Amino acid sequence: MKKIILSLVAIVAATGTIYAQSYAPDALKFSQSNFGSTSRFKGMAGAQIGVGGDMSSLGANPAGLGLFTKSEFSLTPEFNGMKGDALYLGSSTKSSKNQLNLNNMGIVFYSPALKPKGEDTGKGLISTVFGIGYQRNNDFSANFNYGGTNTVNTIGDYFSDVANNVGLNPNELQRGTVQEKAYQDFIINHDDLGYYSVILPNNLQQKSEVRKGSTSELTAALGLNISNQFYIGASVGLVNIRYSNDSEFTEAGFNSEANSDFNLSLRQYQESTGSGVNGRLGVIFRPVSNFRVGATFQTPSWLFIEDNTSIALNSKILTGPLAFNYTNDPDNYSFSYRLRTPSKSSLGASYVFSGRALVSADVDYVDYASIKFSSDPSYNDSQRIRAENATVRDFYKSAVNYRAGIEFKVTNEFSLRGGYGVNGSAIKGDDDGYFATDIYTGGLGYRFKNYYFDAAYQRLETNNELAPYELNDYSEPVASIKTTRDNVFLTFGIRF
Repeated sequence: MKKIILSLVAIVAATGTIYAQSYAPDALKFSQSNFGSTSRFKGMAGAQIGVGGDMSSLGANPAGLGLFTKSEFSLTPEFNGMKGDALYLGSSTKSSKNQLNLNNMGIVFYSPALKPKGEDTGKGLISTVFGIGYQRNNDFSANFNYGGTNTVNTIGDYFSDVANNVGLNPNELQRGTVQEKAYQDFIINHDDLGYYSVILPNNLQQKSEVRKGSTSELTAALGLNISNQFYIGASVGLVNIRYSNDSEFTEAGFNSEANSDFNLSLRQYQESTGSGVNGRLGVIFRPVSNFRVGATFQTPSWLFIEDNTSIALNSKILTGPLAFNYTNDPDNYSFSYRLRTPSKSSLGASYVFSGRALVSADVDYVDYASIKFSSDPSYNDSQRIRAENATVRDFYKSAVNYRAGIEFKVTNEFSLRGGYGVNGSAIKGDDDGYFATDIYTGGLGYRFKNYYFDAAYQRLETNNELAPYELNDYSEPVASIKTTRDNVFLTFGIRF
């Protein structure tokens, strides 16, 4: 009779189990970082591995530092515009979010090698270049809104599944716990609440999510120029992660036993913070003056993540003798874990035609199935860690990213740029690339003596699928969301 009551109490009892389902998708978000770059290479879709000589080398191929011939400083702010077109239960909803950020900033110091008088200056070590910089590699900011009328199931089915999944038994609730108190509040104060389980499908459901945060990196790198032909480099990156998701699900409909309308609000706030370290090794080979080929290996990022989640439930029967209003204070749950992201291997090549046109292309290989969770000593939950790693193996796969770009010098001072790229899908079974990200870019640049100004436009298009709740029989409604990001970057640089 009190099936839904026990289910609501199970929300308190099983929140950790529920939110464990979200950690593997979070790990994927934290693993899908792009190489940082200035507006020059943003305008070329990021195709930079086989080019070098740009501040972008700090966050991509550190061997590219070896191609600098002067010290340099650059700064790149960005404007981000996000739009989401959602289709949920036959209803369309639009959402958007705009913001300003610092995308890239760095400085490099050029130091020519000292050679004895009479020694060939074109052989051996030509120069050493050290650089330090900041890159914003991934943007989590988004607004997602979707809603429609559900004629098949309700969130009551979800609560029921939760109760069954955790095997909640009121006779086994430990006295004095939050779970036992919630159960008593329901049973003692609302002894006739069996009607709440009689919720008829045909309810209006709505979900909103406000996401914020990014993955950023502070990088120190060293590049060497050997004989103006071989360039080698290495870097160490300190990774910083900030992510939050403020969401609310609402449902309104009719309860047949109470003969009254009802409404429900389930509010969740998640905040994840993390830090860690990674490294890169790179090489560029220039067999002739107008052709370069490069390679980079980026180690996994070894991260420590702290996640804090709160959940609050409000449910009302609006009229009649059985009218009630149940609200619980937000319950807070925390989970700390260590995460190893995938390594990334990249190849790139570039060619200069007639001193005017630069064509560049890159390819990356990333195995997202190698994402690895491990326990933190302060929160050792080996069962959950095993479950997360099993989810990674079951649902994620390796992916290939590729980028191609062109830069054309209209004059010695003014350049035009364009590019296209794809970040491959990490989802197993997504053979048609539904969850891949398409990247379209364009840009322009101006050089005057030791100063330069670059501007770039970047459009990213990808698809998401979000569900407001999950059911054991997989019959939950799903929102299909096409997400576009229109970003503008401006770079100012000076050589000295």
